[in-house]
Amino acid sequence: MRYKDAGVDLDKQKTIHAVARRLLSGGEGAYVRWIEIGSHDLALHVDGVGTKTVWLLQAGKIEVAGWDCLAVNINDVVCDGFKAVAVVDYIAVSPGLEDAAARVLKGLERASAEADVVILGGETAIMPDVVNGIDVVCTVLAVREAIPRPPSIGDYVVGVESSGPHANGYSLLRRLFRLDEEICGVPVAESLLQPVVMYHKILPLFQEGLIKAAAHITGGGFTKLKRALGNLGAELELGQLPCWARAVLKKGVPKDEAYRVFNMGIGIALVTDKPADLVRRLEDLGYSARVIGRVKPEGSIAVDGVRVS
Repeated sequence: MRYKDAGVDLDKQKTIHAVARRLLSGGEGAYVRWIEIGSHDLALHVDGVGTKTVWLLQAGKIEVAGWDCLAVNINDVVCDGFKAVAVVDYIAVSPGLEDAAARVLKGLERASAEADVVILGGETAIMPDVVNGIDVVCTVLAVREAIPRPPSIGDYVVGVESSGPHANGYSLLRRLFRLDEEICGVPVAESLLQPVVMYHKILPLFQEGLIKAAAHITGGGFTKLKRALGNLGAELELGQLPCWARAVLKKGVPKDEAYRVFNMGIGIALVTDKPADLVRRLEDLGYSARVIGRVKPEGSIAVDGVRVS
């Protein structure tokens, strides 16, 4: 089964993106755009939790959506050297789910405290006939604290582990698995609904010269690494995949599709010329990390022998 079979056509999504890009201005990074105000680069960035909320509601874990809503934005902006400083949310619910919105805000409160981000406001809408469930979106204001550097041929790619699929691919996951089944002896509600790991702690490592560039592995999977590499390519070997990722492949998702949709256990990929020092510092910060590849002169990305871009 492919993502398109679950109702998500990535080619059509690219067409929408192409239309939107014609409207954009300001400075452009790998994930964010910014404007200069005085001596500061300021960015606004928006992202949401997507259809993960369907399972979160059913599992009684909708607070996770509030955490994830901020985490996915933080993980994007940090790739361009920005620190999120404030957030606003948009929560749309169908009638009867008003209490769920309040629980989402609890999760957002915990995430903002963890990342030292101020909640400035938001919008909660009850939308009969438009929303069937709950949609959770956050927008962050971020300030630049570091400037990524261009990668070079021969640089290393360090992968930092994810907690699961994070907040991507759930339209497909919900067709592959039932919420009440187990993956390697662990209930789906546990293995696939963990909160997104926040990678905000890596920001000082840009300033220390340990990180040249970064790619948040989200929608589009490992194709996102091209945002960090530009015209260069990379060859990656992930090693032992986490159990949930192996289960996705066993369910019949082709490898080329899996690596374009899911993070397969790697939440963020970091380009460096000091791999040992970077891995050590990441572990000091509480992350699990390892070298997963090298930067190549050619422009393609290959993961575990599968070309994804």
